[in-house]
Amino acid sequence: MESKLSKELTMEDFYYFHSRNYLTTFYASPEMVIKAIETKDFDKAREIGNKLSLGDFEGLEFPIIFREKRDSGKRFRDVLDNRGGEMLISDRLKQLLIDNNITGWKSYPICMFDKRGNEVHGYSGFSVIGRCGGTLEYITDKVCYEDGYRFFEGLSFDIAQWDGSDIFMVNGNRAIIITKLVYKLFKENKIDAIEMFALPQKPHGFISINMIGKNGN
Repeated sequence: MESKLSKELTMEDFYYFHSRNYLTTFYASPEMVIKAIETKDFDKAREIGNKLSLGDFEGLEFPIIFREKRDSGKRFRDVLDNRGGEMLISDRLKQLLIDNNITGWKSYPICMFDKRGNEVHGYSGFSVIGRCGGTLEYITDKVCYEDGYRFFEGLSFDIAQWDGSDIFMVNGNRAIIITKLVYKLFKENKIDAIEMFALPQKPHGFISINMIGKNGN
């Protein structure tokens, strides 16, 4: 049943959230995923990544070992994303979420090592457990042009199927959605190396204008 709260909200009250993936940022992958990829067991690598990202820990043993990747940067930020999905958060960010009673997430213990085998402290694994039914719709009504690209603007979901969590994913989509409360919290506390877009302004579907000309579309 649609709650009174959801009736009062619009897509402007929700934000798309992700890390910036700067090349200068330190990043690491779960050792289990690295080994699965090395043996070309890509299904297993994907399964482990999904379990960690979605908070389904059945069959996993903790702490999860993370190892620095070869092309990692050196700078430690509040959010470390291994560019494959698994996300780590700093102790500062974790405490911020706890202190403000933010819902829809949970952490898991990790041991992280740099290339020299030195242990890196101050981080936890981050899983999104908030959910919304239905599908995440990619709006194609608004066409934009910028810096030689054409793209669309806007995402949407069915608020009536949202579980009310502050941080959540729409079923079948790994995009992380946050409420305005979380958006303000991150802005006020200067959480670094992240991007947040109000859903109606989220760009997607980028294509080079030159390619459009070649394809005649």
